Amino acid sequence: MGTTANSSLAGLAGSFGAASGGESLLREMQAASLFLAPLCWILVGGAWVWRGRVRARYSEMGFGSDVFELFMKMKGGATRVKVLNLLSSPKDRLQIANELGVDWKTIDRHVKTLNKYGFVREQAEFGSVRLYEVTPLGKMILNLFDELEATDGPVVPNPATPEERLGT
Repeated sequence: MGTTANSSLAGLAGSFGAASGGESLLREMQAASLFLAPLCWILVGGAWVWRGRVRARYSEMGFGSDVFELFMKMKGGATRVKVLNLLSSPKDRLQIANELGVDWKTIDRHVKTLNKYGFVREQAEFGSVRLYEVTPLGKMILNLFDELEATDGPVVPNPATPEERLGT
């Protein structure tokens, strides 16, 4: 009976030692979090301020929140900007797809969206082939991106996943 008590005390002491090691790790994490938590909140606040400045510039130029979401919040915003840049001279969807290295169906969807908002227009149609060009409104949004990139750096978020890079 004495050996059972000794072994249980040894087990209790061993678990107590492991708990104190865990406690020291917990204390170290708490000390680090006192520094990291405010830093994270500062970064989040900075992102909100930057995003507010970008949204304000959109509003100054007469664009609504739906246009801001089209280029900044929705997936594929970077691809839509690339499409607008490529349409400085009239092109069809297949030419755009080949230049960007994406599927033509993806480009078709982006061109339809840009056409719906008035950023591109159909210049000519030859059978099933349609040539698109950027409108004055599309040139305004490109100028906005140029101005914002000159002052704030890259405006359109750089997609991280391969699907986002393709704009799907």
